[in-house]
Order: sequence, then structure tokens, then C-alpha cells
Amino acid sequence: MPVAAALSVSEPDDALAAELAQALETMSADRQADAARRIAELFLAGASQFNARHVELFDRALGPLIEVLPTDARAGLARSLTMLHNAPPGVLRRLAGDASIAVAGPVLTRSSLLADADLAAIASTASQGHLFAISGRAGLSTIVTDVLVDCGDRDVVRNLAMNCGAELSRSGLAMLLARAVNDGVLAEKLARRPDVPAQGLRGLAGAASDDVRLRLLAAVPDEIKAELAAIEPAPDANETAAHVEAWRVARALNRAGQLDEAQVLEFARSARVREMIAALALICGLSTDIVRQLLSAEQPDAALVLCQAAGFSLATTRAVVQAASRRAIETINATLAQFDGLSPATAQGMIGIWRGYQQAA
Repeated sequence: MPVAAALSVSEPDDALAAELAQALETMSADRQADAARRIAELFLAGASQFNARHVELFDRALGPLIEVLPTDARAGLARSLTMLHNAPPGVLRRLAGDASIAVAGPVLTRSSLLADADLAAIASTASQGHLFAISGRAGLSTIVTDVLVDCGDRDVVRNLAMNCGAELSRSGLAMLLARAVNDGVLAEKLARRPDVPAQGLRGLAGAASDDVRLRLLAAVPDEIKAELAAIEPAPDANETAAHVEAWRVARALNRAGQLDEAQVLEFARSARVREMIAALALICGLSTDIVRQLLSAEQPDAALVLCQAAGFSLATTRAVVQAASRRAIETINATLAQFDGLSPATAQGMIGIWRGYQQAA
């Protein structure tokens, strides 16, 4: 059946869609690309007349063929579909997740048909160019902004902070304020947002570096300027910023589904102790402060509990203990000898107790 004839049927059904898909699978790459162009042209020409079932058929027919189109053709299709209120949703999602920002950018920036879950999923794994395009959308929910705050680079979070149509959760705002400790431009943009409470600006003024404090004070409302100027600055803003960045890196890996034992082992072996602590905290459901305190205790037994509860191997546990401890190797080896005697159930029970202390605090 010719492609155009199949798509002009008034009442498409599953059998027709299956027949068309099978026909397309037998085509060469060149013929598939030609078919994709003709299907796209047919849809764009008659989009205003198509009902939901027509759109669904176009979605099924065109979606699998998107990848065979050259980049410029995909980019042109993306720009055209972005303007339609009934664009095929599956095709839009494919274009929005395209590796080329020339293709994905128009959809991510302007299409109203992408769901929050679509945007959040793309932001968890895509390039910073994709995240920057999302950060400038006219309206963003906390489902999306939380991911942008964790996964976005400096330019992404600055653009997000400038976007007053972006809703920020309490945790997302806290992370932005923490990241602004060493970023004067971000601090200025946050100071101008109407949804940033004075308490958050006070905390930023106390933790920020000298340069950031100056830019923050220049941007805050006059009624709190004197109050913020009187706040004693933190002794080491760079150290604070380093801990914040480690926490952000771990959270971004977690959102991308890449935070696992292998990643913790890599952090430990490369002496990235802050990132290792943040990763353990996320995996075990504890705060970084508690994990840091446990790993710096007089005896490194707590590290055994954390690693056993996480299901880590002895090799990973050894690397974690060695990275976190400055004790003699004899002490470390004596502790590691107890690893097999600690059951996962016991370790999980101790983690539960520590979580209880954390919640009470």
C-alpha cells in the first residue's frame, strides 16, 4: 500500500499501522529517508484537518524513521512541528531528545506538548545545551527545575535563576543558593527573584566569598541591604563551594541512573573524598554530614556498616576505608577483617538507627 494512501485513510487502525511499519522495514535507508520526508510533508500540509487517530498513525509511521533523516531535515521538521498544537507526541519526544541541539533546541524551548516527565528525563541525561534550552522555557514546574539545578552547569543555573516563570522547590532553591556561594552572577540573579526569601539571602551573605558578597549586596532590595552587610562572612567560602559541588555531582549521577558501586569505587581510588561521601549518603539515605562524621570517627568500623548496607564488595569497602582514613594500615586491615562477620541485615538496622537520629535532628 502506498504511504500516502495509507495515511489518508479516514479511520486508521492497528492492523493498518502494523502493515505500514512492516513495509517501511523492508526499505533501504535512502528510501526510508524519502518516505520520512513525504510523510512529514503530508502531515504538515493537512495537520489542521487531522483528528487524534490520524495523528496517532502519523506518530507510528514517522517516529521510527526520524533517525534516518539528515540533521538539517530533522531540524527543519522540529521547527515546523513546534508551531503545531497537534504534533505527533512521540515524534516530538524523539526530536526533543535528539543529540543535535539544532534539532532538539526549538522543541525544548517552545513546544507546549512536552510533559514535565519528558523534560525531566531529557534533562537527566542530555547535554548542557539541551538543559540550557529547557531552562529558558516560559513555564517550568519543580519536577523539571529540580533536575536542572542538580545537572545543569553554571550557564544553565544562571539562566534558570533569571527565568521568573520557573518554579523552584525548597530543595532546589537551597541548592541554587549553595551554588551561588562562589558565583556572583548567580547570586545577583537570585537576589532579584521575588520568590527568594530574605532568610535565604542572609544565609548566602554569610557563606559567600568576598566578591560574591559585594555583588549580592548591590542587587538585594534596599530594606535588607544593611542587615546583610552586617553579617559576618564565612571563613572559607571555597571549601563550602567544594562540598556543594560534590553533592551536586552525586545527585546528577543519581538522576542519570549512574550512581552505583563502580562509581563510588572510582571516587575512592581517585581520592575524590567529597564526592565519595556524597555518593554514600545518597545510596544509604543519609545526610552528607552524618556520613562524613561516621567516616572520620576514631575507628573506621562505621565505613563497614555503610558499605555492607549498600551491598558493596570487600574491594570497594577497602578503597572507601583507605580514602576516608588516615590511620595506619594495620588498623585498617584489622577493621576490614570484620567485614564478613557483619551481616547486611545488621548493617541495614544500624543505618535505620542513624536515619532516625537524622530525622530527630
